[in-house]
Amino acid sequence: MKRNPYFKQWSAAAQPDGYVDQITESFGLTDEAEVTEIENGQGDWMLEQPPSDRLNEIGTKYASQVHISDLTAFWYVPMNTNLPPFNNLKARQALSYAVDRNATIKIFGGTNLATASCQVLPKGFPGHKDYCPYTKNPGAHWSAPDLAKAKALVKASGTAGQKVTVVSSDDAVNKAVAVYLQSVLNQLGYKAKVKPISANISFTYPKNTKNKVQINVQQWYQDYPAASDFLYILFGCESFHPGSDSSINMAGFCNKKINAKMHQALKVAVTNEQRANAMWSQIDRMVTDQAPMVTLFNPKHVDFVSKRVGNFTFSKQFYWLVARSWVQ
Repeated sequence: MKRNPYFKQWSAAAQPDGYVDQITESFGLTDEAEVTEIENGQGDWMLEQPPSDRLNEIGTKYASQVHISDLTAFWYVPMNTNLPPFNNLKARQALSYAVDRNATIKIFGGTNLATASCQVLPKGFPGHKDYCPYTKNPGAHWSAPDLAKAKALVKASGTAGQKVTVVSSDDAVNKAVAVYLQSVLNQLGYKAKVKPISANISFTYPKNTKNKVQINVQQWYQDYPAASDFLYILFGCESFHPGSDSSINMAGFCNKKINAKMHQALKVAVTNEQRANAMWSQIDRMVTDQAPMVTLFNPKHVDFVSKRVGNFTFSKQFYWLVARSWVQ
């Protein structure tokens, strides 16, 4: 891609002129090979996240070339509220208590790359207020799993012994998280197994109720900076479409009372964003209490660039703003 010689800057805010004259992309390398090329100065940036086994290396030997940025996103585990055992609130809450968020963060790459969470809205997002009921010391933040509480809830739910299949993408990290969830479910008294599927269908397959997915590993990254993009899109009644690959509400969660509050917040947001965000904070708590998902963590993004890249600028909306950087 080369600079358009006919482009004239009409607004620095809307479209700054930028520094880049040409961008050359190459394909076909493994993520390991991409890291090596950047270290050797043969490449300037990689689209994929650096593999976890190289993070210590680049974080120590090439620390000045690593940029870690908070993301308005979350890794979560939708539980099908219309299929056993997760059509039982106590069973859903039990898993939320039992999951060790730190264990999943370790699989992801460590505490430098993610922050534990129990709720829907990520930190720094409109409407977010720290909230975590699913921990040994319920309050603002997650501290540790409460397995005793979880086992008591499973017993009270009467769902122990039921079969559960955890669906995930077949890449290493998602599959490892699924295997970890399998171990937790077995600890709680379920008979769990893992079903890895191709990454090409891992976002559509769990949406369709015909596939009868009980629980799966997912991620959601903001489309736009509004609480509705997480709460209403993922857990609103109107986002659930049985028999469709476009049913983004994978939990099939539809609470009429909460949904009415979502509609009210959407309406208020048109004229009073601050008041609407206060309403979304309350809705976040209500959805979290109903546990249609287990929130694992909020991820961070790692950009590894060559030593000749300058003026690295990150946007939560667009990620690396390439045009603002230069190479020398």
